Amino acid sequence: MKETALNALAKAIGYPEEVPLGSASFAFSVDGGAVEATVANGRLILTRDLAAAADVDLAAFAGYAAGRVLREEAVLACDPATDRVIFWQDLPAAADAALMRRFFEVFAASCDWWLARVRGAETAAAIPELMIRP
Repeated sequence: MKETALNALAKAIGYPEEVPLGSASFAFSVDGGAVEATVANGRLILTRDLAAAADVDLAAFAGYAAGRVLREEAVLACDPATDRVIFWQDLPAAADAALMRRFFEVFAASCDWWLARVRGAETAAAIPELMIRP
């Protein structure tokens, strides 16, 4: 079988498990969860399930997404088929190893940020009070 973009991604990130040759999809175990990787139409697509739509404040998430779009190219979405909030991003399947590695690292870091929002972590750092002395 021929090596696919999934095999190239696994090599680029130093993934310890073998991705079967010719696979069109594979679940990478990352930080206690699964990042689903799929190759379709010349694109490598990463997807991470964040939570059931009923378990999150979708209006608040939409507000976060508007600000995050300036920071990342990934997309927050609600999958109507499963009623789950998902996070996804894609890049050309023919990308080189360095680009794949960076793509995966940024996606995983963004997933961590979104998962913290699901758990209810504070999103804004406390601003210290300003004290003016004479």
